[in-house]
Amino acid sequence: MNASSPAAHLSPSHTVFIDRVTRVSGVLVGAYLVATVAPMAMYARATSHPLPLVAHLLALIGTVAVLTARWAWTRPVRAWLPLIIGPFLYIELRWLIGGFGIPHADARVQEWESALFVGNPSATWAAAMPIRWMSEVLHVAYASYYLIVYLPPAVLYLRHRQTEFAATMVALTIVYGLCFFTYLFFPVDGPRYLLGPAAAPEGPMRAFVLRLLDEGSSRGTAFPSSHVAASVVASLAALRFQRRVGIAASLMTVALALATVYGGFHYAVDALAGSIVGATAWVLASALCRALSTPGEQSASAA
Repeated sequence: MNASSPAAHLSPSHTVFIDRVTRVSGVLVGAYLVATVAPMAMYARATSHPLPLVAHLLALIGTVAVLTARWAWTRPVRAWLPLIIGPFLYIELRWLIGGFGIPHADARVQEWESALFVGNPSATWAAAMPIRWMSEVLHVAYASYYLIVYLPPAVLYLRHRQTEFAATMVALTIVYGLCFFTYLFFPVDGPRYLLGPAAAPEGPMRAFVLRLLDEGSSRGTAFPSSHVAASVVASLAALRFQRRVGIAASLMTVALALATVYGGFHYAVDALAGSIVGATAWVLASALCRALSTPGEQSASAA
């Protein structure tokens, strides 16, 4: 094999581990798409709007094709599949949640909020501290979500650290699966939909984030915060595999979690739950990677 190949330095056992973990990530994505065909069909039938169902089926077909293809060019697509298809899976939740038709649970989450936090931070914090520079910094952190989630695995991938990359990707796959299934069975709108944006000072980053949410958010996906959950996973993985990147990602994740509440995008309990789900997903991914490792390659796992 050419020395410049990403897998040139890998032993056969590590190559097998990477293939196993990558396949598991892809199978989890495919299983989710299969499991959500029925509610998407229900939405299409109820609304006479078939395009979301068509897009869903095309995503399923594409996923199966990528997982079963033997062409060399599909290998990087397979490796990145969870993060390639992730934004689409989030967007289509607006239709899947409608297809399930389960009543939204904001009243219950608001009870938890009152029990755990003084007042209603998502509605009162920004009004109590209308500091423009702080608001802009927090909104920058919120907008950095994709940087937190995508950059650490990209660094691993470009450095040809495929074992650690695969462990990171399966952890992200698990955390998104936990969040997305929760939204289907326990949809929560969040304060932005019920109360409107928080009284944060106006600024260019605040305006950018609000526009981004108006165009790209899916109603019913507040609890737990997938922004926080996925950022926690990305940070924990980076701390395990590339500490300096992990420290930076962790600081950004803390700021992002604060921003979700300050900006009025989530209840504080949403961010707390997102942190718990993220940590849980990392533990599950660590156990999975250990189970998929042979005795001689335990260091390849996310443990």
